[in-house]
Amino acid sequence: MKKKFKVKRRFKFKKLILLVIAIYLIYVIRNYTLNIKLINSNEKFIYTTLDSSNNYSYENNNNNNIISKLSKYVEDNIFNNPIFFLKSQINYNNKKEEIDNVSFLYEQNVLPLVYIYNSHQGENYGMKYLEEYNITPNVLMAANMLKEKLESKNIKTLVEEANILQYMQENGLGFANSYQASRVFLEKAINKYKSVKLFIDLHRDSVSNISTTVNINGKDYAKVLFVVGLENENYEKNLEVVTKLNNIILSKYPNLTRGIMKKQGSGVNGIYNQDLNENVILIELGSNENNIDEINNTLDILKDVIGEYLNEKK
Repeated sequence: MKKKFKVKRRFKFKKLILLVIAIYLIYVIRNYTLNIKLINSNEKFIYTTLDSSNNYSYENNNNNNIISKLSKYVEDNIFNNPIFFLKSQINYNNKKEEIDNVSFLYEQNVLPLVYIYNSHQGENYGMKYLEEYNITPNVLMAANMLKEKLESKNIKTLVEEANILQYMQENGLGFANSYQASRVFLEKAINKYKSVKLFIDLHRDSVSNISTTVNINGKDYAKVLFVVGLENENYEKNLEVVTKLNNIILSKYPNLTRGIMKKQGSGVNGIYNQDLNENVILIELGSNENNIDEINNTLDILKDVIGEYLNEKK
């Protein structure tokens, strides 16, 4: 009887191994067939790969494929959910307390805390790397660089990679309707990612780099400006968030911030989608004359500022 039990357990273990191998193969095939780009942690590689090739309809176009649907389900429910494997290895009914504790740790370490998007996705920086890498650095690149830096501090971050410019063209929206377009994607993110504590609309200004560049200890940095729309009746809450962030910068690098700009009236948006959530903020990072090195230097500081802010919010 004991021998039969051992054989049965061994058989179950082999089935589990085969299942894992099958799932992995599906995952690999999906990545290959959908031509997913893998990006490593090398920033110069990011410079060469992040351009306007993102497509807001990518997910919709590929989700109709049967293999895509199956692998998406596997990815969401297994690869992105280690609790699945834990449940298969222990008696779930008798170990519910332990599973709950693991779930808590999983959520703390994996669920996103920051979401970054670009209402003006086509805003470019100085073209220092144009000849070397044949690309023009832009705010979308800066968003992805900030994501990488935040995740180096174990702050799970999402970047909106939908092609907002294409969305605007396909829906007959002009530049003045940029915030109307980005609002569509921001609302989805707010509804989907309840764990996010900060929604950052990352821009760059259009002024001389004399007013957007500062040298700190022999290194050039792009200055930061926070923008708050006063035509949102709850703007005080948005203002409170950026005031805390700005104060953290002031306490360590007082010349790095250009302060907080409050906007309302004719000729400006006045809301900037900040009515959707009190944690939606707009940051102007440098200007069109700042190069990507200066942006990168500031992002190194900004990641620490955001990290300190999120720690204070706990």
